Amino acid sequence: MAGSSRRRVWWVLGAAAAAVVVAVGAVTVIGVREATADPGTGMLRLAHLSPNTPAVDMYAQGANLPLTKVAGDVAYRAVSPYLTEPAGTYRIQGRPAGAPATDPPLFDVGVDVPAGSAQTATFVDIGPNGATQAQVLDDETAPAPNGSGGLRIVQAAAEVGPVDVLAADPSGDSPEIPLARTLFYGSATPYATVAAKPWELRVTSRSGKSATIDVPVTSTSVATLVVTRGADGGLATQLVADAASAAAAPAPAPGAPAPTPSEAPRTAESSVPPVAPGSPAPPQPSSAETTSAAPPAPKAPSPPSGGIGAGLGGLSHTGLAAGGIWDTVSGWFGGGDDSVLEGVAPAVKMPLAIATAPPPGGPHPTSLSIPAIDLDVDDPVDLRVDYRGALQVPTDFSKVGWFSSSAVPGDPGSSVMVGHIDTRRGPAVFGALDDLKPGDLIEVGRSDGGTARFGVDSVETFAKDGVPTERVYGPTTTPTLRLMTCGGPFDEGSLNYRDNVVVFATPR
Repeated sequence: MAGSSRRRVWWVLGAAAAAVVVAVGAVTVIGVREATADPGTGMLRLAHLSPNTPAVDMYAQGANLPLTKVAGDVAYRAVSPYLTEPAGTYRIQGRPAGAPATDPPLFDVGVDVPAGSAQTATFVDIGPNGATQAQVLDDETAPAPNGSGGLRIVQAAAEVGPVDVLAADPSGDSPEIPLARTLFYGSATPYATVAAKPWELRVTSRSGKSATIDVPVTSTSVATLVVTRGADGGLATQLVADAASAAAAPAPAPGAPAPTPSEAPRTAESSVPPVAPGSPAPPQPSSAETTSAAPPAPKAPSPPSGGIGAGLGGLSHTGLAAGGIWDTVSGWFGGGDDSVLEGVAPAVKMPLAIATAPPPGGPHPTSLSIPAIDLDVDDPVDLRVDYRGALQVPTDFSKVGWFSSSAVPGDPGSSVMVGHIDTRRGPAVFGALDDLKPGDLIEVGRSDGGTARFGVDSVETFAKDGVPTERVYGPTTTPTLRLMTCGGPFDEGSLNYRDNVVVFATPR
């Protein structure tokens, strides 16, 4: 590749890396390169958001680049600056830190970097059976409107339950803004527009953990708040400047030491261009103007709480350390093409919160067939969350219900269908659900004429107060299906089953 087209990019080292990752308290943000400086290039940064994956060495491969180690000893919570290089398709691998390049990778994915784009490639534990999976987020390349900033939330705190994020104005001049509601691990919100002023972000998990961070939103800035799990098991947060709010950062001379935090390019507090001496200060929007430019973020539907009651007892049924170190690299992208992805699965897009529910009037399931238990029913009914926060069940014991705020079967995401196990007189529609075995076929008809086909992965029983909400309702980047009914011992006192049976299935 010609020297004029190869740009030297640098990774934050030592103390500068620690400045990127922020726990509870004041915010420091490292500036990054402009995303649209060259229309023939794209931008990519990497984020280790998998608490169950040890520190890794990152490798990259392109059409003109042999497999090359580009970052070393990358631990959970580490986020790199952007790399700006020719657009193309690249292969990214991760191996245990210190392992030879010939060892099998922990993950091996392809990432497409379109011209003029900015993306964050993340690694999270929401693949099949909790495996590490690569997900890509599209970063904003256009500045926020004058007088406001763009802010989104990425949920990277595994095993703490879904989180809510509320933006509060410490001065009390602006109303509170719900930035995230019931945000599952491995998903993100769209960007929300908030007034350019100091905000206090309050993060709360459904398991009772909380954190607070002060965020000085500046005019036209765009940033991502990453919620992670701290070393003590609580919540931690870090604010990362996205492409649109990044300042051009000159590369250090070869062999020069990494910048200290005080020498680092622009922080969030200084992201507005400075005013020349003697020049009038730029006009600042009034409180009323900034408040009106801050609509709340779209809300995702809340998942049901607890298990379901779907039986009447007619049968005796049993049924990266903060600031991970990133190596200095010189132009590790070599300009790629699809040939480097031969035999490698491409990274998928990270689910957005508002994508957890299909749009009204869109496709919906029309039938459910499970040959192994001689089940064939039509016209599933729509189910919602009731006033208690629990998932409704069909009133007709011969019908299957579809949680209409879950994915359409066959579309990316988790689709949930529910049926009764029995009536006072005998079996109901899901009476034989726990007889299913791994590999059994499930077919769901769709209103658009298609058929979604799944195979059973597992059939599991949970106490009703122990149903794993995240596994059942949480985001998945591929189509998944969950079938639910009652099971376990029947409680004569409450006239209800104590457990729920859940079938987990994936496409076949």
